[in-house]
Order: sequence, then structure tokens, then C-alpha cells
Amino acid sequence: MRKILFLIVIIIISNLLYSTEISHRSNLLYNLESAFDLYNHGFLDDALERFIILYNNERTPKEYKAESLYMMGEISYEKKDFNNAIADWNNFKQKYPDHKLNKTILEKLENIKQAILKEKKYEVSALDIANDYYRHDFNEIAKEKFLSIYHNSESSADEKAKALYIVGQIIFEEGNFSLALEDWELLITKFPDSEYAKQIATIYSQVSDIVTFDSDRNTITLVARAYLQNGDFWSNADREFIIDSSWMPNVEIAIKWYDKVLKEFANTPSAEVAYRRKLFALLGSSNPDDNQKAFGLKEDFKKYIPVVLKTFSDFEKDFPKSAYMQGFRYQIAQAYWAEGNTKKARIWLERIIANGKGKETFYTETAKARLKNLKF
Repeated sequence: MRKILFLIVIIIISNLLYSTEISHRSNLLYNLESAFDLYNHGFLDDALERFIILYNNERTPKEYKAESLYMMGEISYEKKDFNNAIADWNNFKQKYPDHKLNKTILEKLENIKQAILKEKKYEVSALDIANDYYRHDFNEIAKEKFLSIYHNSESSADEKAKALYIVGQIIFEEGNFSLALEDWELLITKFPDSEYAKQIATIYSQVSDIVTFDSDRNTITLVARAYLQNGDFWSNADREFIIDSSWMPNVEIAIKWYDKVLKEFANTPSAEVAYRRKLFALLGSSNPDDNQKAFGLKEDFKKYIPVVLKTFSDFEKDFPKSAYMQGFRYQIAQAYWAEGNTKKARIWLERIIANGKGKETFYTETAKARLKNLKF
């Protein structure tokens, strides 16, 4: 009798345990289905929370855990949280190497890799943004951006060096030479091995020579500025060093400096400016009102015209889209016309029209007008 009672108790307990297990499994299945339902309706954060709970529940069956872990990666993937997606799916591959979802995971991991590469390709750095402000002449904003990069603890040494270099360049272009030199001294001192410090170091003494006239815009207080203005009222001094250049080869000396820019800063905005100034120097002047002797083409056409043509050819090759191309073509045409060489003048005037590509511009219309009358 006791044995029978014992067996009955065992059967009852087993049934209760089995019933409890079925109940737990049923609840877990319900939670899994609820998580999928939330996911399908776009409640990604709520669904992710359910899948995480299911995956970390020790009573969750293996197949439910696998589905939960996969979906944790899937939701992170859709939210572009690629780091968590990669972590979850690598975990999945390790724990369930034979699961059918591994093929899908490999495909999506490749998609993530391509997406990351694409983001890196088009990533805009703080330096890019600052450079854009500088290129578009928003100098005050550009200086602020570059200084933020310099003072940012997360900026690399190269980024800080470049920021100091360009801040100095902007300030120098604005005429505040002393402050620019201070920035460049800081650059050379703090980042001596950077390419920017090396660039400045090679020309520092020459740049320093520019500060040979009074540049008052750096750190003068309002009271001191008032005193200085009072003194300036009574002073007849120009506050500039005067260089007597008589009997000196002005054009050759000027070209030497422009050529240094073209050599050391090739294909940069500085090089474009150097080309323009070199051509203006070569084209020369003979204005009797400027108390200046004739120079360049105006002084010796035969000597300088080959240099003008070579310089223009190099300029055109390096900066074919420069807005100054048509203007210089006209100057060359005009120089030939002034020499009485109407054949060459015609060739250059026709080049202007051809480069206008059918558009009516100042230079195309002026060239057409001159072509109609190449007489003196």
C-alpha cells in the first residue's frame, strides 16, 4: 500500500513539474512572439529589450536564445549601431556555428564593412570644415574653428600643427604680421617635426623681414591707440622703410620671388597668385604719371615676350579654370597689337573668343570689337 501511495505521489509531482515546465516554455514563447510583434511594428527599442531579456534568461530554450541573439544583432544593424551588431553576430557564429542563419549573418557583416568604408570615405573632419570656411573667406569663423582644433585635446599633433599654420596664414593675410609670427613661432616650438613647422622654418627669416613697417593691429589697448593717433597727427613720418631701387633689375628680382612661390607651393592658391603677379610684372608699365620708368614688355618687348608666353603656358596648364585666363590672353593680344604685330594679335584675340565657348562675356565682346579694327 505504501509503495502504491509513493508511486502516486511521484506521478503527481512529475505531472506538476512537467506542467510547470510547459507553462514556463509557453510564457517564453509568448515573450518571443511579443518581441517579434513589437519589431514588426517598428518598436525597435522595446523589441530589443525583450530579445535581450530572453537571451539572458537561463531557462530560455536554445532555439529561442539563438533567435533572440540574431535579432539583437539585426535591430542594432537596422539602427546603424554597427559595433553592437558585429559583436552580437560574432557571438552568434561562435555559439551556433551550424545554424542556418549564419549565411545571412555573413552577408550582412559584409554590408556593414562596405557601409563603414563608405562613411570613412565621405567623413568630414573638423579640419575640412575649417578649411571650407577659410576658402570661402569667412575668416573670423575659420580662425575660431582652427583655434578650436588646436586647443582640442582629442586633436592629433598633425591636426594641431596644421591649425596653427593656417591661423597664422589668415592673420598674416589680414596684415597682423606680429601676431602671425607669434603663432608660427609656437608652431615651430611645439611641433618641430611637423611638415608645417618645417615649411615655416625655411622662410621664417624672410617673413620676419616683412614686419619692417608699422603694424599696429595686434595687442594695442584703446588708450595707447589714442595716444599713438595723437602723435601721428603731428608726425610727418611715413613709418615705412624706403628702398631705392634705381638701377636695379626690378623685373628679374620680382620674378625670382614669384618663382620661389611656384616652386615651393606648386598647385596651391599661393601659386595662382604668384603666376598672376609674375605676369603683371612681365607685362610691365610705362605710365608717365606714376614717376616710374618703363619695365617689362614696355621696356624691352623682344626680351620679355618669350618669358611672358612661357609663364602664361605654365599658368594655363596648372590653373586652366582660373578666372584670370581671359584677361591675360587679352593683355598678350594687346601687347602684340601695340608692337604692330597684327597677325599674332589676331591669333590671341581668336583664342579669347574660342575659350568663351559661345558665351558673350566682357573679354569675348572686347576681342570681337578689336578684331574689327586692328589699325592704330
